[in-house]
Amino acid sequence: MVRFDFSRIKTNKRQKMIVAFTILLVVMLVSAVFCAFISNAAAAEEYGFNNCKNGNINTNDIEQTAIGTGSSYAVMEGDRNILLNSQNATVKLPMASTTKVMTAYIACISGKLNEVVTIPKSVVGVEGSSIYLKEGEKYKLIDLVYGLMLRSGNDAAEAIARYLGGSIEGFAKMMNEQVKLMGLKGTNFVNPHGLHDDNHYTTAYDLAYITCEALKNEDFAKVCATKIYKFQIAGGEHKCYINKNKLLNLYDDCIGVKTGYTKKAGRCLVSAAKRNGVTIVSVVLNQYDMWNLSMANLNKGFDATQGVLLGKGGQMFAKVKNQAGHILNLGFKDDIYFAALKNEKVNITYEINLNKNIPNNPEKGEIVGEIKFFNGKHLLFTEKIYTI
Repeated sequence: MVRFDFSRIKTNKRQKMIVAFTILLVVMLVSAVFCAFISNAAAAEEYGFNNCKNGNINTNDIEQTAIGTGSSYAVMEGDRNILLNSQNATVKLPMASTTKVMTAYIACISGKLNEVVTIPKSVVGVEGSSIYLKEGEKYKLIDLVYGLMLRSGNDAAEAIARYLGGSIEGFAKMMNEQVKLMGLKGTNFVNPHGLHDDNHYTTAYDLAYITCEALKNEDFAKVCATKIYKFQIAGGEHKCYINKNKLLNLYDDCIGVKTGYTKKAGRCLVSAAKRNGVTIVSVVLNQYDMWNLSMANLNKGFDATQGVLLGKGGQMFAKVKNQAGHILNLGFKDDIYFAALKNEKVNITYEINLNKNIPNNPEKGEIVGEIKFFNGKHLLFTEKIYTI
C-alpha cells in the first residue's frame, strides 16, 4: 500500500488538505481507467471480440476477430462433406443443444417415425428447455422429433432416447456407434440433449460432418427446415411448434438446422442453406455473435462452390431401348446438380441401368431404372430415372 508523508511539506494546513485531495483524486481516476480497461478486455475475451470500435464489432474484420480462445467454426460442402473453411475445427468443445442433430438423425433413420410413444414419468420435467410432456401422453415419434428440433425440448430428447435406446446410456451408445460409422474421432455423447457433462463434447469439424450426413435423410431435412408444425396427439389435443431458429427468416435459402446454449458451451449454432443444387453447412461453437458469423460462413461457402446442372427436371435427358426394342424417353423428376468446388476440373459422364421386365409402353413418370454420374472415374451419386 502506498503511503504519503505530508509532514515534510512545509505549508499551512489548508494547502496540505488541497494536496491530499488532489493526490486522492488522481489515484481514483487512474484506478477507474485501469478497471475499465480490464473489464473491457475481459468482455472482449469472453465474447471473442478483440477489435471493437465505438463499442461495436468491426464487421469488416469479422473473419479475423470473431473467434477467440475456446471457440471454433467449420464450413462444409454438404454433398461430399468437403471442408471449405475453418478455425480451431478439431478442438473438442461442449456443444449444448446442437447435440440434438444426432438425436434427430438416429430417430429419422430408425424406421419407427410413425410408431406411438407413451411418455414415461422419467422424462417429465427434465431440466432446461421443454415441450412440457406429461406422463401417459401418446405421441408419434415424428412429433417428438419436431418438438426436439423446433422447440429444443430436452424432455422430447429423453423420450426419444428411452424409446429407441431403452435408456439414456443405451441411446448414447447408439449415438457413439454412429460417430464411429462416420469415421469421426473428436466426438463423444453421454446424453441426447446436450446438458453439460465433461465427457460430452464434439468438434466443429465432426458436427459439420454429422449434419451433412443427417441432411441427406429426407425426413431430417424436412423437420429442421420447418418453421411451424401443427399436429394432434392421441386423445385429441392440438399442438403447434414454432421453430426457434431465426436464421430460417434471416438468411435466404436457409434449411435449418439447430441452435444451442449452455453457460459452459456458450452460444452454438449449426446452420445450413441450399442454393442452385449446393448445400453449405456451417457450425460455430462458443460464438457470441453466432448469427452474423454463421451467415458470413454460409456466404463464404457459396463463394467457394458452384452448382453444375446435369439434368433439368421434367425434360428428356436420354433415349434408350428397352428389352422389347421400344424407345423410351427418360428424364428426372427434379433438377439434378453436381456441387463442384470453384476451379475444380469437371468431366461428367453417366451410366444408365434399366430395370428388368419394363412394360412395352410404361406410363409417364414411372421409375424405370437408375443413372450413375461420374466425374472422370469417380462415382458422384446415383439417381432414379423416369419415363418422360
